[in-house]
Amino acid sequence: MSGEAFTALGLCEALAESLHEAGFAAPTPIQAQAIPPALAGHDVLATAQTGSGKTLAFVLPLLQHCEDRHLKQAKAQAKAPTLTRAKPSASSAPRPTQVLILVPTRELALQIGEAVRDFSANLSTPLRWGCVYGGVSINPQMMGLRGGADIVVATPGRLLDLIEHNALHIDRVATLVLDEADRLLDAGFADELDRVLALLPPKRQNLFFSATFPPAAQALAQRLLHEPVRIDLPP
Repeated sequence: MSGEAFTALGLCEALAESLHEAGFAAPTPIQAQAIPPALAGHDVLATAQTGSGKTLAFVLPLLQHCEDRHLKQAKAQAKAPTLTRAKPSASSAPRPTQVLILVPTRELALQIGEAVRDFSANLSTPLRWGCVYGGVSINPQMMGLRGGADIVVATPGRLLDLIEHNALHIDRVATLVLDEADRLLDAGFADELDRVLALLPPKRQNLFFSATFPPAAQALAQRLLHEPVRIDLPP
């Protein structure tokens, strides 16, 4: 099976090729259930344990969304009359952040960043992405975001630091992912989450992944999600 099981979920050939190259023959249950509604633009509420393959369950459809946007923009520019096309210098403008993935730890941010890097390799348009977290100097992260980023993986505190330094803007985010949402709340990020949410556009897709679903996570999901597709996989 050379990626056919993944294209059957709606993923493009480029992503299926990357999965095949990485040795993935078939989706895990969380991937099979979460990828189609995420691709369709629905909110998703998923309870799945660490090690279930949930990272790719949201990374793959988000990569495809970014690819589709870039192809659509390129097609529109190609059709535009010569006199109305953007000047070449406009191409150097920072890319707006389309996807924001919030996580509780540096380790998880790095893991997701590696998945974004590895599985975007075969896309027709190279993506810009950033992975930002506390405990290290902010300056290299600010430099890395200078050209903008399609996808940003972040811990809440460092994200807010970068926004305060005017290094990042999230007012055009189309999809928000909360990964390990229960740990985000356990780690005391509730106030920071509220500050981040206040800066996001109200109309967006929300993907909510959690290993457990305690009352605090339930309240947050109820506040964030609109008619979500619910996925509940036993441990």
